[in-house]
Amino acid sequence: MSIRGDLRVGETLRGSLRKRGRYYTVMGRVVLKRRDQRSRRLIRWEQWRLADDDGKELWLEIRRDTNKVILHEPVPVQPTIDPLTLEVGWTRKLRVRGRPCTVEVTNVRRAEIDHETGTIDHSQGARTATTCAELRVVDAQGSISTMVVDAHRLHAREIYSETGMSSSKQYKVFGRPVIRPWWIPSFLRRFWRWFPAAISGTNGSVWAPVFWIVLMFVVLVLAELIDEDEGFFPSGGGVPFRNRSVYGGGGGGVGK
Repeated sequence: MSIRGDLRVGETLRGSLRKRGRYYTVMGRVVLKRRDQRSRRLIRWEQWRLADDDGKELWLEIRRDTNKVILHEPVPVQPTIDPLTLEVGWTRKLRVRGRPCTVEVTNVRRAEIDHETGTIDHSQGARTATTCAELRVVDAQGSISTMVVDAHRLHAREIYSETGMSSSKQYKVFGRPVIRPWWIPSFLRRFWRWFPAAISGTNGSVWAPVFWIVLMFVVLVLAELIDEDEGFFPSGGGVPFRNRSVYGGGGGGVGK
């Protein structure tokens, strides 16, 4: 089952990353596509731009084909890397986070930018296509990590670390899941999250008293309809009754 991002430009998420509470504002989204060389299938994935309360930029990648969610955090690298010049097998000694590391290119992908939403900062100018290189990073202690660098997100020639986001981790970092099945419209998911909080008043919504007033009105209208049609609730009180014809049976009419 393919997934989609369940985010909205301008909304704020609240969670915890590395034991610190954080707020994230959703700034924009880029949808990319490429043709798989083997299956010739068209693959699309999303990259959501987030800004935390310190102004730090992060990206959330949602891979529709593999149903994976990846958090990308910028990492300073010296000297800088230009993804347009990289090829698979390229290896260099670089300083990652100020520490010496061996960096190897394991994959290079070229993709088209399908469309963009919100605010995307193109420091290198607007693009219709981009190049992305996946990197294997080994530090002096032998620890291995994966990172990525691509042409459309270059600022100070940063690369991005990759952290997989399971459902439980999405709850922890963002306060809720950030994906939805493709067949559920995003507005329906947003309404499903908003409605319980709105009617309970926990989010300070003005709709809580309105909801209960409307509900009470509906109950009264239904009660009145039942009263008129069935006679279950006589307006004058007492024992409910029904009129019978004078020609009817059962002793209710006028007999001979």
